[in-house]
Amino acid sequence: FEQVPQLSSSRIIDVNEPMTIVNDNPSGVKRAVLIGINYVGQQGELAGCHNDVKNISKYLQQVQGFRPQNIITLMDDGIHDNPTYDKIMQAFQWVVNESQAG
Repeated sequence: FEQVPQLSSSRIIDVNEPMTIVNDNPSGVKRAVLIGINYVGQQGELAGCHNDVKNISKYLQQVQGFRPQNIITLMDDGIHDNPTYDKIMQAFQWVVNESQAG
């Protein structure tokens, strides 16, 4: 491998347990904010963040049943909105404003 796969998290993860993103019987609308920053053209430019976002978006839609209109994607790829502080905060505010308890 050119790059060793790594897993990091702010919480302990048991990699032997199945990962769940949504409850088994969710009700209501599922929303997501996906952010991919490769730091294009900058020192320390990364290579896989855009692919990670594309893969998780596909997974959320095909496996978890998320609708494309309920996913905001921010990437520094020249196609999507840039992941600026303001855009990220607007995306999170959209989730908060559109969500209901339960």
